[in-house]
Amino acid sequence: NKVLAAGGCCGSICCTGFIIIITVLASIKTLGPEDQIVVHYLDGKAVERGPKTKVYNPFRDKEVRKATRLGPTHYCLIRDTLNGARRIERGPKLVFLEAYEELQGEITPTVVLKKDQYIRYIDRLTGVERVVKGPQTIVPGPWEVSEDGVQQAAFIDTDKAVLVLNKESGMLRLITQRGVFFPDAYEMISETRNLYRVLPHECVVMRSAYGLYNVYCGADGNGTGTSFFLPPYSAMVTMEWSAFGEPTVGVDTQTISKVAVQRISMHIQKTFFQYEVRTNDNVNLRVQGTIWWRVVDVRKLINVTGDPVGDVWHRARSSLIQAVSRAPLAEFRSNFNQIVNQAFLLQKNASADNFYDARGLEIYSMEMIDYECVDEETARTLELVVQETTNRINRLQAQQSENDVRSAKLEAEILLEKQRTNLIETQAKNDQLQAEKEGEAEGTKLAKGATTFINGLNNSLPSLDQRVELYKLHNSVKNQNEKTHDLSMGKATLFLSPDELDLKVGTEL
Repeated sequence: NKVLAAGGCCGSICCTGFIIIITVLASIKTLGPEDQIVVHYLDGKAVERGPKTKVYNPFRDKEVRKATRLGPTHYCLIRDTLNGARRIERGPKLVFLEAYEELQGEITPTVVLKKDQYIRYIDRLTGVERVVKGPQTIVPGPWEVSEDGVQQAAFIDTDKAVLVLNKESGMLRLITQRGVFFPDAYEMISETRNLYRVLPHECVVMRSAYGLYNVYCGADGNGTGTSFFLPPYSAMVTMEWSAFGEPTVGVDTQTISKVAVQRISMHIQKTFFQYEVRTNDNVNLRVQGTIWWRVVDVRKLINVTGDPVGDVWHRARSSLIQAVSRAPLAEFRSNFNQIVNQAFLLQKNASADNFYDARGLEIYSMEMIDYECVDEETARTLELVVQETTNRINRLQAQQSENDVRSAKLEAEILLEKQRTNLIETQAKNDQLQAEKEGEAEGTKLAKGATTFINGLNNSLPSLDQRVELYKLHNSVKNQNEKTHDLSMGKATLFLSPDELDLKVGTEL
């Protein structure tokens, strides 16, 4: 029993020693250059950095952790869990945390700003705001955040400006100076405004912060147009003008809509109308046409009305209803152009109410394109009347065309006969002239021959009378020979009287 007791005691001592040795060996910690150990004591925590080898109390909790490696373009946020304080560590370095510190979030790249970039930081602890402009590399403060991140600076040129809001004073200011614009702290770019161009035929209206209207017309100055930036607290006036659609066949009503108008054209404008009017004999008609008008004074327009198209349309309707109501249907059908012109002059010359001049408008003409009866029975009757009138006009035109053809034919024949008379007279004159010339030539030839014959007998026959008688006899014999020769060459029959036979025979002998 003693032996067994001694052996048991020895085994217990050996076992206890073995456990102590293992515990001591386990309490030895070797820390490298990037290691640190956090030991939990009864009164708090303590941290030790490597490199070292040390035996620590085995009955205390221990935590080994690595240091945080930061590159040249990185930083990290560290928070103290004991008091909530924060700090920023920027690389390149090894960051060793204190006993109660922990890494907040991930390792973050530093913010690199280009020359035309900026970033806005707000300190959540103090509320202070700062703006950092490029080019540079920036690391925010421990309590700073950027809601919008890196932002592009505004480029201002001749066609672009920026509207800046100051959050301290609440005031707006317009920046038009050319170049790159960076807002300051507590400033933000509210909007980018483009240059507002007004063409020579346009006008625009701007309402200022005090409610005053400013009119910009492109025809002012040198008449080549104008341009401007919209100032702070100002707005462009947009009006709602009526738009009357072109009347459609088979549709009883005219389409009416609203159009937003900001640029007022100074050109002549066209408005379609479709009215129902009633004649003096109580015939209901639907008339269609156009009204030509334009804006001449925008300042008057903006002070009196916001829908000049609607005003022109309704005013013309009233005038046309008055003019048509004074005439029966027959007079309207034959003189509708004069009636419409009367309605136009009625509204144009109505100086009592000064309707158009007060609105800065000018009306040029009112033209009716078509009309029809609203009542179907009256429309059918009117259609028959129109058809009969058309047939009568067609017959008259056909007869007139036939008469024109006959008249043209007669005039052509008269002209032809006149030309033929001129031809005959001209031919007769030419024949007469030719005969005269031939006679003159023949006479000259005969005169010369007679002179030569008579002068050649001066020595033989001194008497001039005898020479002349001899010349006559010579010509008579010559003519008779020619006639005889001509008769002998043809198939003609010669009839001679006894006297002529004796004469001729005696002469031949």
